[in-house]
Parts: sequence; structure tokens; C-alpha cells
Amino acid sequence: MSAAVVYTCRVTNWTMLWFDISLLVLWTCLLWATGSGVVKFLLTALMAIALVKVTVQASQRVSAGPGGLAVNLGAFGFPRVTIAPADIARADIIDLPVTAWSGQGVFWKRRRGWFLTPTRGPALRLTLSSGRRVTVSMPEPAAALEAMGIAPCASSIPARDA
Repeated sequence: MSAAVVYTCRVTNWTMLWFDISLLVLWTCLLWATGSGVVKFLLTALMAIALVKVTVQASQRVSAGPGGLAVNLGAFGFPRVTIAPADIARADIIDLPVTAWSGQGVFWKRRRGWFLTPTRGPALRLTLSSGRRVTVSMPEPAAALEAMGIAPCASSIPARDA
């Protein structure tokens, strides 16, 4: 009986994490210094958004194996995205370029689908049998595909309009 091969990695955008923490500290100081109710409300809303961004988008843990791909987002591993190998119609290994959106965490683009990309660089772009696309950044996308038993459709495709 052979052991199953599993690929795991953790991807963290330290620059975004420290930037958001710095903003939280700055907004907290401004919140204490201001007296206006409207300004306090806006700063509290911005702090809530930054706190969610820090806890969910700055880091992710990726696991790939015979059961498929699992991406645990954030510091607490929640929310979790799972994709079964049977749901994958096409798998491409891409290199995320340096753009305004790459490396920004979790976001959706109408033409390109879901991006789970806290960092730039190598990524795995999956086209699901439903037609949806999911892009996940990881250091070794070929190892993840090998662990899932899926052959890549193309290698080192530069991603346009990431």
C-alpha cells in the first residue's frame, strides 16, 4: 500500500500585513483624538474593513492531494475553499505579473474569476467544469498538480490582466 503524496504550503504577504496593521494603529489614534461623531463612525468602519483584511486576506494555507485542493484563508483558517479533482477541467501554471491587483489577497474579476493571491509570482489557475476560474498563488504549483494527480495544460504562461 503506497502512501498518498500531499503538498502543503503557506503564503503570506508580509508587506500588506504590516501596512494594514500600521493603518489600524493610525486610525485608532485618530479615533481617540477626534470629537466628531461622523468622523468616529467612518474611522470605526475603516478599522473594521482593515481588520477583516488583515485576518482573512494577508495569509493562506494551501493543501493539495488526491482529495483535491483546499485553501484555508487567513490567520484562523476560515473561510475554507475546497475544489475536488473531478471539478477541475483545466489546470495552468502561471506567473502573476506585478499589477495593481496581484498580491492583494482575495478578490473577483468578471473576466478572470476568483483570485486567492496574497502574493505575486507562481500560481495555479484552475478552470472548473462549471466554467468558473480560480487562481491560487503558491510557491510550487507543479508539485500541487502532481499531488492531485493532474497534468498541467501549459507551463509558465504569463498571466495578462491579472
